Amino acid sequence: MRTRTIAVAVAVLAVVVVAGAARADWETGMPAKYVQMPDLSSMGLDVTASYCGMNPFVKVLADDFPCESRGPITDIHIWGSWLEDMVNLNTTFKLSIYDDNPAGPVPFSRPGDLRWQRFFGPTEYLKRSWATADEQFFEPYNNLIIGEDHTVFQYNFYIPAAEAFVQEGMPGARKVYWLAVQAIVPTAPVGTWQDVFGWKTSLDHWNDDAVFGDADYWSNPTSWSELIDPRTGDSLDMAFAITPEPATLCLLGAGVAGLLARRIRRK
Repeated sequence: MRTRTIAVAVAVLAVVVVAGAARADWETGMPAKYVQMPDLSSMGLDVTASYCGMNPFVKVLADDFPCESRGPITDIHIWGSWLEDMVNLNTTFKLSIYDDNPAGPVPFSRPGDLRWQRFFGPTEYLKRSWATADEQFFEPYNNLIIGEDHTVFQYNFYIPAAEAFVQEGMPGARKVYWLAVQAIVPTAPVGTWQDVFGWKTSLDHWNDDAVFGDADYWSNPTSWSELIDPRTGDSLDMAFAITPEPATLCLLGAGVAGLLARRIRRK
């Protein structure tokens, strides 16, 4: 009887731990449908994804990613920093997912049809310090380095299953999507460079370059341009992770719990 009680306790603990992880920060090595890690080297950049006083519109950045397994996207994680480390805690983020518009007459691929979009207010995401790095801040509208930053943050967004976008890719029938990020900073002084959010670049390159566009808060870009490092002319890609939905992790936790329980019963 005591052995069975221990087995049940272990099973419950495993499910609770894994389920809790589904709503926590994403750590390196955790399950992910797709991930591009942040570049923390001196060549890493933070690219403006908000209003910065040099451009009448808010910058929107997007990067492509592959899908080979059908299922909802309920967890999105991005890395970013703030110009001169001036963090604005009242920021709302707009995340969007687009179909792929392959290269053709335009010589680079870019977002196509909008498939999903959601605004995340200041209380609807988790933020934490990820690392420190001395990096430069890039404003692609003017192709200028406009400052620097030193603290890298991870932003974690969780989408209710009923509101999640369902990927349509399958093994052997890969589907390409684009993740777009826009930071809405309500208190950013007009005509200044204060309170500027930048999405961090990644050394993990897949398919085409990331792109940028201009739009106000409620509309979306009508044209896109490639993101190119102004210092080297190299392609730029962005840092983000798309992770398994909580239900998947809970099933994984239940499976682990069952295995542990069976092993205990055999003793």
